[in-house]
Amino acid sequence: MSAPVLALDNIEKSFGALRVTQGVSLDVRPGEVHALIGPNGAGKTTLVAQIAGALRPDSGRIRFRDRDVTGLGVAARARLGLGRVFQLSNVVGTFTALENVAVAIVAAGDRPFGPWQPALRDPALGDEAAAALARVGLADRAETRASDLSHGERRALELAMSLVQDPKLLLLDEPMAGTGRAEGERLTELLLSLKGRVPMLLVEHDMGTVFRLADRITVLIYGSVAVTGAPDAVRADPVVRKAYLGEEEAV
Repeated sequence: MSAPVLALDNIEKSFGALRVTQGVSLDVRPGEVHALIGPNGAGKTTLVAQIAGALRPDSGRIRFRDRDVTGLGVAARARLGLGRVFQLSNVVGTFTALENVAVAIVAAGDRPFGPWQPALRDPALGDEAAAALARVGLADRAETRASDLSHGERRALELAMSLVQDPKLLLLDEPMAGTGRAEGERLTELLLSLKGRVPMLLVEHDMGTVFRLADRITVLIYGSVAVTGAPDAVRADPVVRKAYLGEEEAV
């Protein structure tokens, strides 16, 4: 079996007397979609921050692409290939969709680029950005300012901005948050099209999306891993059904 792309080993994090992350161990395998779910207050946000590098664990180790990254920050992990799509959209509203993607391409590469230069001065850069938008279904929105896109379109734009940076792992932090049914369905189909090509750690409350996308699911309850397994096994687990899924699984 290939080495995991991401491996967490006994991660602990406390804020004063409050233990928020309690001995969390999980991994993401090449090509896999691994979902992380749990009720509000389970510690998912704190764990995501530790994986991304925004918070450092009190103890334990985080390995990414077979390298210990526990002490590295957000930028260093991004340079190693950790792509992140945030719970709250992270695009520049005054830029067009095409300009947002172009800036992401420049940030990931070694093209010369200054703040006084139009993002699309290089035709090759514009073509690359346009291709990325087409990949996520936004070809006809290229010249639209990001602030004028719908919420779901902004999530797709942010995904395009991550994909052009050639991520080795996508950390998807509640990508369906704030989307309507139709937009959520389009975004789910987009993620399904990437499945097997880019490994993903998906943090999500929408159980329909989780069970459609995930190869494995880890359930976090009160900062600890309650169970990790295939979707059917997790759905049937009595502890999970009582503590988290409840009536949601029938929805």
